[in-house]
Amino acid sequence: MSQTWHSLFIPGADTSAVAEALRALLTRRGCAPYDPFPGGTGTPPELTALVRLFVAPAQDGWVRVLGDLDAALLPDLAAALGTALLVAWLEGDGGGFALVGADGAHREDADAFAPYLRAGAAPDDLRRAFAGEVRVAPLESDSASAGLPPGLHDVAREQGVSPQQAGKLFERLSGSLFGKLAGQTGESEAEQERARAVIMGGGRDPWNSLHGQRVRAIAGMLALPANWRLPAWEDVRDAYHAHRMRERYPRMMALPGDRESLAAVPDIAAYLPVFMGRAQARGTDG
Repeated sequence: MSQTWHSLFIPGADTSAVAEALRALLTRRGCAPYDPFPGGTGTPPELTALVRLFVAPAQDGWVRVLGDLDAALLPDLAAALGTALLVAWLEGDGGGFALVGADGAHREDADAFAPYLRAGAAPDDLRRAFAGEVRVAPLESDSASAGLPPGLHDVAREQGVSPQQAGKLFERLSGSLFGKLAGQTGESEAEQERARAVIMGGGRDPWNSLHGQRVRAIAGMLALPANWRLPAWEDVRDAYHAHRMRERYPRMMALPGDRESLAAVPDIAAYLPVFMGRAQARGTDG
């Protein structure tokens, strides 16, 4: 996955209603829709402050919104939907859960999440998770686009190379490089890992960082769907691109990586994109 992850979890909601509420909210803020996928109009150059979201199909009583939405808009969204929003994020410098109520109240304490505890979880366990006192097992990279540093994923696709295959090659080359350097310089394993993190753009898997472990520990106490953090936004984007390409050009040969992308998100046809932006204000003469 990329180095940032943002999701909204909305209980008891309808996917279409959430997408419509998002579009109405952004329209009131001066945004206009655009369609960058095959068959669409592309991204107009005059649009700025782009908002790129996907609304996932409902699962286990929850609708998940993938992507980063301005926090200032969350109270209005909660009010429009008439329900609380569970806001989750993971970035290089932090990660956690917040609750935005239908009344606009913003809370990041464990007690606010008591109504959403999963069966068998105790409030004290949730408080320990919020305090970062619960350790979770490390994860293997599970994103279909894992392996490539930030920025190289789109380059691979532009060059007609499968991002998955490019990622595997990058891993092998970087592993070989670090092995040779370690033999020549005598660097410790910890020093090698720090250097690798710089090249890889922040580490192999941010979910194994302290912030990532905290987010995973909190989510493990809540009655969220089992795959609450997957698929990654990038994987949905790639799968949706492949889906639209197949719809638009059904006889066209699949591009590198398309089959893997569609396999990673088999229900991609049920995802609703919300891509909008605000037009730049033009200057006036005089």
